[in-house]
This record gives sequence, C-alpha cells and structure tokens, in this order.
Amino acid sequence: MFWPIVLALLQLAVDGQTDEFVLGYLTGSRRRPGDITYSKPGRMISGAISLAVEEINAGLFKDKGHSLSFLVSETYGEESTSILETAELWKKNISAFIGPQETCFHEARMAAAFNLPMISYYCMDSDTSDKVLFPTFARTRPPDTQISKSVAAVLKAFNWTQVTFLYSNADDTHFGKIASTITEVFSKSGIEITAKKTWNSHYLHGYTTNPFVKLVTDTYQDTRIYVVLGNYYDHTGLVIAMDEMDLFKNGEYFVVGVDVEQYDAENPRKYLTGMLSNKQDPILEKAFRSFFSVVPTPPRGFKNFSVKVNEYMEKPPFLFPNPLVQLGGVKQISVEAAYLYDAVHLYARSVLELIECGDDPRNGTAMMAKLKGSHYRSAMGYEVYMDENGDAEGNYTLVSRQRLLDASKGYGLFPAGRFTKLRNLTRNPELTLVTNVEWISGKPPVAEPACGYRGQKCITHTAEILSIVAGTLLLVLAVISLVFYRNWKYEQELDSLLWKVDYKDIEINDTENGSTSSKISRALHPLIRTSQVSLSSNPDADFRYSSIFTTVGIYKGRVFAIKNVKKKSIDITRAMKKELKVMRDLRHENLNGFIGACTDPPNICIVTEYCNRGSLKDILENEDVKLDNMFVASLVADIIRGMLYLHDSPLRYHGNLKSSNCLVDSRWVLKLTDFGLQEFKKDCEDFPHHFLQHDFRLQKDDEVDCKCEGLLYISPELLRCYNSSIQISFGTQKGDVYSFSIILYELHSRKGPFGENHGLGVSDILRKIIYCPQDGSNPFRPPLDLLENNFDFVRDCLEDCWAENPDDRPDFKTIRAKLRPMRKGMRPNIFDNMMAMMEKYANNLEVLVDERTDQLVEEKKKTDALLYEMLPKYVAEQLKRGHKVQAENFDCVTIYFSDIVGFTSMSAESTPFQVVDFLNDLYTCFDSIIENYDVYKVETIGDAYMVVSGLPIKNGDMHAAEIATMSLHLLEAVKKFQIRHRPYDTLRLRIGIHSGPVCAGVVGLKMPRYCLFGDTVNTTSRMESTGQALKIHCSQECRTLLERLGGYQTTERGLVEMKGKGNVRTYWLVGEDHLHRLKRDEFRAQRREQQTGRKHRKSSKQPKNVKEGPRSSLKVPKTTINGPLSRCCSLESPKKLRFAAQHDDGSPVRRRPSGVAEEDEYCCDRHLSVSCPCIDHFDQAAPAMQTAAVTTAAVASKRATPCHALHAPTKIPGFPRVNSAPVTPMAADCIDMTDMSSLCAVDDVNEPLIRAADRDGAITFV
Repeated sequence: MFWPIVLALLQLAVDGQTDEFVLGYLTGSRRRPGDITYSKPGRMISGAISLAVEEINAGLFKDKGHSLSFLVSETYGEESTSILETAELWKKNISAFIGPQETCFHEARMAAAFNLPMISYYCMDSDTSDKVLFPTFARTRPPDTQISKSVAAVLKAFNWTQVTFLYSNADDTHFGKIASTITEVFSKSGIEITAKKTWNSHYLHGYTTNPFVKLVTDTYQDTRIYVVLGNYYDHTGLVIAMDEMDLFKNGEYFVVGVDVEQYDAENPRKYLTGMLSNKQDPILEKAFRSFFSVVPTPPRGFKNFSVKVNEYMEKPPFLFPNPLVQLGGVKQISVEAAYLYDAVHLYARSVLELIECGDDPRNGTAMMAKLKGSHYRSAMGYEVYMDENGDAEGNYTLVSRQRLLDASKGYGLFPAGRFTKLRNLTRNPELTLVTNVEWISGKPPVAEPACGYRGQKCITHTAEILSIVAGTLLLVLAVISLVFYRNWKYEQELDSLLWKVDYKDIEINDTENGSTSSKISRALHPLIRTSQVSLSSNPDADFRYSSIFTTVGIYKGRVFAIKNVKKKSIDITRAMKKELKVMRDLRHENLNGFIGACTDPPNICIVTEYCNRGSLKDILENEDVKLDNMFVASLVADIIRGMLYLHDSPLRYHGNLKSSNCLVDSRWVLKLTDFGLQEFKKDCEDFPHHFLQHDFRLQKDDEVDCKCEGLLYISPELLRCYNSSIQISFGTQKGDVYSFSIILYELHSRKGPFGENHGLGVSDILRKIIYCPQDGSNPFRPPLDLLENNFDFVRDCLEDCWAENPDDRPDFKTIRAKLRPMRKGMRPNIFDNMMAMMEKYANNLEVLVDERTDQLVEEKKKTDALLYEMLPKYVAEQLKRGHKVQAENFDCVTIYFSDIVGFTSMSAESTPFQVVDFLNDLYTCFDSIIENYDVYKVETIGDAYMVVSGLPIKNGDMHAAEIATMSLHLLEAVKKFQIRHRPYDTLRLRIGIHSGPVCAGVVGLKMPRYCLFGDTVNTTSRMESTGQALKIHCSQECRTLLERLGGYQTTERGLVEMKGKGNVRTYWLVGEDHLHRLKRDEFRAQRREQQTGRKHRKSSKQPKNVKEGPRSSLKVPKTTINGPLSRCCSLESPKKLRFAAQHDDGSPVRRRPSGVAEEDEYCCDRHLSVSCPCIDHFDQAAPAMQTAAVTTAAVASKRATPCHALHAPTKIPGFPRVNSAPVTPMAADCIDMTDMSSLCAVDDVNEPLIRAADRDGAITFV
C-alpha cells in the first residue's frame, strides 16, 4: 500500500513541473513603404516554424505536459530593427530566440548578455562561431566555411599534399573568408599551398575573356593539382584553359572545384554546358575528365516538406497567400525553411534534456553545452552534426564527370563520393567513393613527380662534384704556388738590393773643413739653389749656439740629404735586408722618404729626401719665423698623420721622435725622419757620450760634447731602461706619445722642450725625470704656465700624453680627436690653406667688382629710360652721340589741342599746391588713356594739352582716326573726373583737332625739346580756342580724312571766323560707329600681339656682340637683362604703371563698361599720381610682319614712307602699335586703312565705349 502512494506523489510532482516555452521568431517577411529591393525571404520559409511547433506540441511536449509557442518579430531586413526587436522580445520574457535572419553579430551579443539561447537558421556570419564572445549562439544552417574540411578530406584521400589554390575575388562575391578558412584547414591538415592567386571577373564560356589562361601559365610548371573556389561557371574557365594547353593529356594534372551553391540533382548537365547555354559542348565534356567538385548535398524528400510549409504559411499568424493556388501549384520553398524547422526541433529536444538533468532550460550556456557534439535528423533528409562551435556541419558530396542514363545526351556531373563524419569533431571527415573514377592514366595523378616539378630531383651531380673537387685541388695548388711565388719574389727582392746606392753616383762636396764647411760649391752643384740649403739637425753641433747646413748631394739629378754612419765596416745580414726593404717600401706624405744606403767602407751613409726648410727645431729657434694658429695646427696634424701611419706599419713605433727629426719641406709639409734602421746603425760610433756620465758613475771624456738634449723627448720608462749608448734606438708606441707631448709643448711655448728650465741643466732635468718622487707629488714635467693663453683642450691633451703611467696615455687616434678643434675649417696642409685664403680673397674681390658693375649698368638703364621719356629714342641716341638732329617734314599729321574752360578763375580760387595736384591728377589720367593709341604727347603748358599722331612714325591716314577716337575717349573720361579739392565742380574740357603738314625737330642744347612747327599747329590752336566746352571742334581737313576712313559722326557747325584765316567751315565730332570702332580696336590688338610676339622672339636671340651669361665663373647675377627696359618700370615711384594694353605678364587689362580700363579709372577717380611710363624699344621688325599686308582702297600716293632711322623698310598694314608716346620708329611703315573689313583680330576690350541701345542708330559716346 505504501509504494502506490509514493508513485502517485511523484506523478503529481512531475505534473507540477509543466511549463510553457515561448520562442522569439526574428524574420524579415515585409518591406518598408517605398522599399522595392528587399527580397522578403521570410515569406518563403515562415510556415516551417508553425509546422515544427505543432509537431512538437503534439509529440515531444505532449507526454511531458509542456507547451511551445512563438512570437513573431518583423525586422524588414534591417539590422537596427533586428537589434531593437531582439530587445523587445527579451522584455516579453521569451525562452529562446529563433533567428535572426540576415544579420546576427550584435543580436548574438545581446543573447549572450541575456544568457538566452539563440539558434539561427539563416545567418552565415563566421565571427559568431567564437564561443568566447557568443557562448549562447548556435545555428542549423552550416556556414560556407564548413566546406573546407571536406575539400581537405578529398586531397588527403588521394595524397595530394601540394596544391595551387585559386579563388574568386570579384566584387559581388564573398569567397575571401572561405578562402582564409580553407588555407587554415590546409595548413592544419599538412597540405602545402605552392601558389595562391585570385581573379576579379566572372567567366562566361563563349562570351568573356578567360582570366585563367594567365594564372595557369604562371603556375603550371610548379604544380600538378589545382584547387579552385568560385561559382561553377568559373570552374569551366580553369578547365578549358588547362585543356587548351594539353595539360590533361597524360593525366598528370587534376582540378578540384569548390562550389558553395547546392548541387542541382535535377540538372547535372548544366555544369558542362556553361552558364548561358543548354547545348552539349564536346570541348567541355572532354576537359572535365580530370575534375572533381565538392558541393553541398541536395535535400531528400524536400517536395513533401515544401507542401506542408506552404500550407502553414497560409495559416495564422502569417496568412501569406499562395499566388499559384489558382494554377494548382505551390510557392518554391528555399532550403532555409528546413534549417528553421531543424532549429525549433533542436531547441525542443535540448529543453527536455536539460529538464531531465535538472538544469534550467532558459540557461543559454547550458543549452549550448548540450548542443555541441550532438547530431540530429534534418528536414533535408540526412544526419547533421553540430561541431564544437555550435555550428551545424555541412553535408557535402563529391561529384565528377559521368555519362547520363541516356548515353546519347552526353555527360554530366554526378555524385562520386560521400563524406563520413567522425566522432572527433576536430578531425576532417573521411571520403568514401561510391563509383569508379575514370583516371586518364589509370591511376590518380601525384601531387609532385618523383623527380620534382622541373626534374630537379633526378639531376645527377657527379659532374658538379668532380668539378668542385677539381676546382678545390686547383685552388689549393694555386694558393700553395702563390705562397711559394711570394716567398721567392720576396727573397729576390731582398737579394736584389734595390736600396743599395753606389757612393760614386752621388755628387757631394769633398771640402768640409774651414770656412767652406758651411757652403756648397756652386760649380760642383749647379742644381742646388740657395733656397734649398737651410738649417738642419746636424748631430755634430749644438743648435743652441750654432747652426750649419746639412750634407746634401745630387743623385740621379735630384738633391738628397746624406747622413753618414760612422762604422768601419758593415755586414749585410738577412735581418738588415728585411729592414732596408721595409724602409724603402714605406711611403707616406708625412714621412721623409728613404732612398737608399751606401755600404762600401768608409762611405757608409743613408740617403733620404731633402727638406729645404730644415727641421722643426730650426724653425722654432728662428725668432723671425712667426707661427700663427693655422701653422701650428697644420704642423701638429702632419705629425699625427705620420705617427698613425708608422704605428700601423711593420715598424710599429718611431723610437726617436723629437723636433730635430721633424723636417719641413718647401710646401710647409712636416715629414718625420730618423726612424727604423736599428740593424743598419747598430755598433756605430756616432755617440760615444752617455748621460750616466753626468752622475759620475761612468768616466767622462771632457773632449766629447754633451749630446743629452735629445733625451729630453724620451719617456721616463725608457730612460730608466737605458743601459747602453744612446745611438741604439728603441722605443714603444706609448713612448712616442710622450715624445709627441714634448714636441706639442715646444710648438706652443717656443721655449724649448722644457720651457725656460728655471736654471736647470739638461742633466738635472733628466735626473728629475728618471727619479720619480716618492712622496706622492706630481712627476717633473714642463711648466704649463707658458700655455695659459692656449686652448684648454691643448693643455688637457698634454697632461694626458705625458702621464707617468704609460697605460694612461692615449693613442694617436684619440689624440687626433682631442685636437680636432685646432683644424676646424682648415685644409690638410699649410700651403693649401694659404692658397685657399688667396683664392677666397680674389673671388670676393671679383664678386665685389661685378656687383658694382651691375649697379652701374642699372643706373645707366634708368637714365636712358628717363631720357627716352623726354625724347624719341632715335633722337635721344643722336644727341647722346653728339650728332646734330636733322629736322623732318611730315606731309600730313593730326594735332590735338585742349584746355580747361574756367581754369584761370579756378586757379585764382585755389592754392598753388592744389592747382599742381589737380593738373597732375588730370594729366596722369590723360597719359594713361593715350597709351591705348598711336599718338605722341608733345607737351603740356598750364592747362593746355597737345598730342599729335602721324609722327615720328608715319601711319598713312590713320592719324586722324587715332586722334578722333582718343578725343572721344578723353572727353568721356573728363565727364567722370573728380577734382580732389573741389569734388562738386564739373571739369569742362574744350578740344580742337586739325590735320595738315608740319615740320618736327629738336630745338636748343639746354633742355632740348622735340617741337612741331607749321601753320597746322596754329590752326589747331585756333580750333581749340574757338570751340565750346565739352565738345570736339573738328576742321574741314580732318573731317575729310575721317569720312574717308568711315565710322565717325560729325555735325556741321557752320562758318567760324578765325584770326588770320577768315571764315572757316568747321564741324563737331559727336561719335563713332560701333562696328568700325571694334574693327579698329581688333586690328590694334592684333598689331599689339604681333609686336609682343616679335619682342619675345627678339629676347630669345641675343646679339652677337652682347656678352651672354655672367662675367666670371664665380658669380652668377640674379637677373640678366639683355633686352629693352620693361614698359611698366617706374623711374620716380616704386609702383608700376597700369596700362590699358596689358600687364607685365602679357594678360589683358579688364575694362569698365564705360570703356575706361580699371587701372585708368582707378587712376582718375582716386587721384593717384604715377610717373610717366618707360618706353618699349621696337627697333627691329619681325619677319612675320612682312606677310601682314592688307588690301586697301586708299590712293597709293597716300601711303606713308618709312622713317629715315629704320634699317630695313617694310610695308605693313593697319594701325601702328598702341603704346605711350614718344616712341621709337618701328621697322614697319603704315598705310591708309579705308577698307577696315579685312581686319579680324580679337580685341581685349570687354565692352564698347557706346551704349548698347545705339547699335542700330546713331552712335554716340557715353
């Protein structure tokens, strides 16, 4: 009775654990308003969740008392909406997430934060496989990267461990991550990728260029197996390229394709026909003999599953209609529906397992632990395994070329193998072939041939080995031979006695006693100059008291120094030969060269180079020789360089370094001497004296002079070792450093090696040096008080070099570094320094002369420019040469006169300075305007302004047009002119113009002026005086010329009485026709461009008599001006004049609608006073101008003749150039321009000087 009661209670407890689980379904089945691109994949698969939930509630959960439901969240295919809906579902206390659809990275992170399981059926983001960041995420759709393990299994099955990997890198593909995964799996599986390449465009067989041709060409020699990742139609390109190269002919090559698109079992022929064709292709069928492809396995029984999913999509909560129901069809269901179905079933199974284990089914981490390594039966019709990352393992199939059931229809790709999953999920699956593979050679190809890809492993190296052995033997024999040869040659050199000098070949003075001992016979030695014989260190004399010449001789035509060695005889041993050979081989700029030696008794001597400035000791003792820092630094540097070379040579040390052994040649280069030759000078009788005689420990011979002064340069440790006579030279490198310090001190103090000695003799100094004090005081050294004015680094270097302990002394490389500041900015030797100083002085002097010359030239140009402003250039040149300027007659010119009405009263009411400023502003404005016309400003007298056209350059009848247009321009400018001190007054200008003959010439010697003479000048003055304000009074003669030229409007004034003329009919000039004026302006601009182009061409060709470039190689002037002075150069102001024609750079000047240039208007309105412009030099005609003749209807007699100053007369048409007057006569004369229709040049005037409304009617200036 007890047990039934217990069972009942347990059943009640189990029933009490029943629960309802709610799934959050994240899907995209709708579009936002206005979105027409989203594919709405949720409408094709959502029925699968309803089907799965209903099956679970009716099956697994029914017996356990649980229930399962789901909430639908629409994402619209947007990541932000998907993230928001994930949070909203969590608020609704769901049990798990099913989804999301397109994106899952951030949603999976949120699920991990909520610790809720998330099982995706759609997302393929490989980053979510990281279980450290996404511990609650799993998916039933295998990521595309899963295919890598199956590919590796194929390669391992056939032992293809060396492959070439190709993958697509097109913009619309995602094969990059898959390729990275395949590379990683290959590395772990022991498969070597010999080459890795990509292609960037899709291949469509028969339509596009094959990108695989180059890839195969670059790699086929070093591989046999290709692995290609891409779409199936891309695989076609690789196979075709390899077949065209006959690589498949012998069965040595094979291709393994990787296609992530699901295998189409319904149409296996499409893989061998290309993407855009359904016809059989024999070429493709043949090429695919050596091809495998790994593809996702197609589903089984998917048709029935699709029907059920369609039914549930039409039910709540989705209610998605089936548009094909009327036709009896169903919507196409994608494979993601099966993955959705699997996700719900996998979740339900995991919930039950967790409940049975006593875990919380809402714990996402616990559920992932259950899912890892599990397997389930998928709706796809096969078993699916979950890997260690919670990702479903893909199910893949190996396909190859096989015949169709109907052999007449050709071939297709059919399954040839399947992959078996292992319990160990980290290992690759195993491949099992389900059909026989037809290998071309009867067996699978090998990854690498036995002899290597290029046969390098089968090459025998016997010849190379024999060659190496033979070469080694020859090399050894050559080395041995070379050693024997060098030794033989060395012995030959020793035996050849190249150093030996025959004493008979030396010309030397035999008289060496009496008064002649200090001179050399000029008769015997004609080659020796007096300057070559100087003081030297003769060991037979004390240089403190006397100096004599050294012994010199002439050997082979050159002067050498001869040093006798007092030996009765000499035995030439091998050691002596080696020593003499070493001495002969030593060659350095700072070593006194050893020439040779005489060994025939009694004339045993040494022959060395002769230094005609004596020794350093001689120079230091000569008070007439002043040594500045440059000399001292150069001499010290020479000693250091010589000692560095000696210390690195076979001699290793000097041993007898002192100031008397430092010789100076004619170029002030110091050379070291008296080193080496210990064997040669051994047992000589030169020095019978010994310094120990001063201590009375040895017997002293009073007849022998004391020669101990040279011992002052020897280091203390060497002095203490002196046990024999001083002629034996021995030493050390540290001892040489000590000797150098004494020389350096002597150079700076010039008081001897130990200064003034304070009354101590040589023997006393030596005694103090040898016997070091025992009380710890400093050893005896030269006093540094004499060097108080020298550099600190020199004193520091001295103290380091004469240190008592030899190990504390620096070597010469360190000494060179310490004393380097002495030679800062100096040349290697004194002679070069002196030459550099002289050259620098000469260069500076030449530069100074050039600069002064340039300044003089510039000033002359300014003077000439100012003169050319006052007179025409050809007139100025005549006057500069002192020639008389001949007057010239001009048949017809046009003169302009103007004055200011009311100027007298205005002057009376203004101050003189105001009147000057007013006239300066007005004439500056006028000057800037007349620059635009071919006119010559004659003069200004008070308020009168006089301009002429037609001279000094004759321009046919165009002088009338130039004056007329200029008058209209000036009249317009005056209307806008503002008087500075009377801004509200209007300036009233009265103008008169007249045409006729004149005579022009220079009058006077003081302040000469270019003046006009004739009745025309008087008539023009009458025209101005009888005119009216703000009107242009024109004579009958001028009006006739204007009518001939055309384009001008005049009105008759009537008869006007003029003084001396009677009644004269005159006219008012009121305007100019717009079209005619434009043509004249165009031609004027054309002429200006031609003149500018000719000017530029002339500047590129300098005259032969002009010196090109700088005057010396040492100075290049900043600018070289060979052409004329710039037109915009101001002589009185630093500012540049503004011209209406063009700027300095040639760019046109913009104009106001009034026709006045911006610069001119600025000049007039702002009252800026500017200087007169400089004059362009146009003294030569451009060849191109000779072809610019324009047909004219004017009478031939009216054509102007060229000026007498021109070199070559040339007939050219049209207007003269537009620039300031006075001007130099141009090399082209002008002709009448009655037919202006032939002019077509483009003017730089932006807007005309007339109203737009007057184009069709009467034209007047505004």
